[in-house]
Amino acid sequence: MHIAPHLICTIPLPQLGDFNATPTDLPITIIREHASLTDSWVVVNPQSATTTVTDPLQAVQQLGNTADSPLNTWSASKPWTRGTLGKRLDYVFYRQPNRPGQQIPILRATQAKVIFTDHVPGQTYSYSDHFGLEATLEISPPTTDATPQHPAGQGGLSDANTTAVIQSLIEYYRVVGNRSRNELIIVGVLLLVLLGVAIGTAWLPHAWINPIFIVFTIIVSWFATTMFYEGFIFGNWEQRALMNVIEDVEVYKKGREILHGNRNGE
Repeated sequence: MHIAPHLICTIPLPQLGDFNATPTDLPITIIREHASLTDSWVVVNPQSATTTVTDPLQAVQQLGNTADSPLNTWSASKPWTRGTLGKRLDYVFYRQPNRPGQQIPILRATQAKVIFTDHVPGQTYSYSDHFGLEATLEISPPTTDATPQHPAGQGGLSDANTTAVIQSLIEYYRVVGNRSRNELIIVGVLLLVLLGVAIGTAWLPHAWINPIFIVFTIIVSWFATTMFYEGFIFGNWEQRALMNVIEDVEVYKKGREILHGNRNGE
């Protein structure tokens, strides 16, 4: 995408790449709502959300599926791609700039298509495990009748999505707690094993067995140390970090409720 030099200061750069989530997944919803981002593919292909396809090529061309396509040589051999049409995991997001009191050029997506779907010239394999995504963003001069596709300054998670975020974080907090507990149980079992090995070395029938016990003790000790680090140190750190995020999102939700309550009371 080419941006004129005098517009670089006023037009924000697009956010693009592999986001590892489909359009309906919660992470993509959070990205769009919280940052007020516009999905260029949806703007150019608004019918893709309701289009039904049965052919992998149609899925690429009409739905923008760039990953796990059976047409891609790198993903065709993956078991989970068999019988599927692929996924749309790659995006070009952009946002209409907002400068109060200033006339800002209008940013619009005018073209979006999947590229690099053919094999590398002279070879029998695809360029990458993902097809490419190309989008054209048009910068138009500000006019009184021009309306941005996604006005800036309208960001913010909806109440439903905020609740979904909190529930997801709480569930993952429980998963982390269970995982840490299981890892600490493994540490306890390994310590008992080491104790048994230490006691058993007193009755070794042959001297040549002793080096084997030493190597075994080193491996078990290393694994027990790793599990202790994962379960206790990293596990507690991850739980505290998750709790901080949960509290921040709950404060955000409470603030929205108070703000909406004040507006409704006016």
